[in-house]
Amino acid sequence: MRLSRQFSQPTRGTSSEYAIERSARDRADEQARHVPWQRLLDARNQYVKMQEFYYWVRSIIEAENCIPAWLARTVDRRCPRFMGREKRGQRNRSKAPPLPVRLLFSLQEHMFAKAKRQGWFDAVHFYAIRDPRSQNAAAHWSECVKKWREVKPRKYPTFRQWLRDAARCDSSAHLVLGARKARASYRLVERARLNKAVARYMNWEAFAYWVRPLLESSTPVPAPVASQFARRCPGFLEFNQEARKADRAGFPEDWQRLMAWITDRFFLDAKKEGWIDAILLSLRSHPRAIRTMEYWERCDRIWASRLPVPYPSFQRWRQQADSYVVPAPGRKSQLAS
Repeated sequence: MRLSRQFSQPTRGTSSEYAIERSARDRADEQARHVPWQRLLDARNQYVKMQEFYYWVRSIIEAENCIPAWLARTVDRRCPRFMGREKRGQRNRSKAPPLPVRLLFSLQEHMFAKAKRQGWFDAVHFYAIRDPRSQNAAAHWSECVKKWREVKPRKYPTFRQWLRDAARCDSSAHLVLGARKARASYRLVERARLNKAVARYMNWEAFAYWVRPLLESSTPVPAPVASQFARRCPGFLEFNQEARKADRAGFPEDWQRLMAWITDRFFLDAKKEGWIDAILLSLRSHPRAIRTMEYWERCDRIWASRLPVPYPSFQRWRQQADSYVVPAPGRKSQLAS
């Protein structure tokens, strides 16, 4: 499927590891498309926060080989009944997973039991652990354990202090050079500014997906669509009409030209300052960006023989893309046409 291929990310590893990554991606995408993207995004963000907390706690557990009393109280607030179960199960530890693993399973069950029951937890996990915050937390945990096992700190950092240090951690050591350079772009922009840019880029990308079937069909652009272009991308239709003369037969590049046009004009600051890759990487695991592309794929299939007349407005197309959910097998479809 085009989705999995487009959103793959190169890492250092064997062909079997690539196959495992692809399989996990396919499973996550399949589960995700049965869930409204807004719900999936909320769950992914919650998992990222849970992951940060977990790695902070784990770094202290592995330095101390136990959960100190002060930390146990904090864990109990985040994961009620975990410490009680730990005390009751002390006699049956020989076959149990290690303490950090038991904590992770308990946190997952406490916070994501519904996603597990409904069959979309793998999607939450897949998208969340590829978020830069999760990967920074994992890298910082590894650094802390190595350092603290040699010399224990007089006082462990608070969760807030630990997060601040994790945000500065480099999590790209396991990536190939090109991917490492792309990941480094996150360090060149503040998170709030990046989040705003990602939201703007998604809206522009949705606009490009909306008009893609029309551009690639060589059908004259209807007046309402041409009006949208004149307002949003003045001059593009004329530029594209001339540029497409060089396209190979059967391989239209209208969409690629439109995205390049948008990037060069509306995200020039990100390109000049070196963090455009941070935007593009963020989209790879953003449920709304993925869902928009999947809705375009659906439209592309349905409209392959004949474009709709009248062509839907961008507002209507965007609303339908946002509400697009594939019913799970056996459930009645409630999708917009």
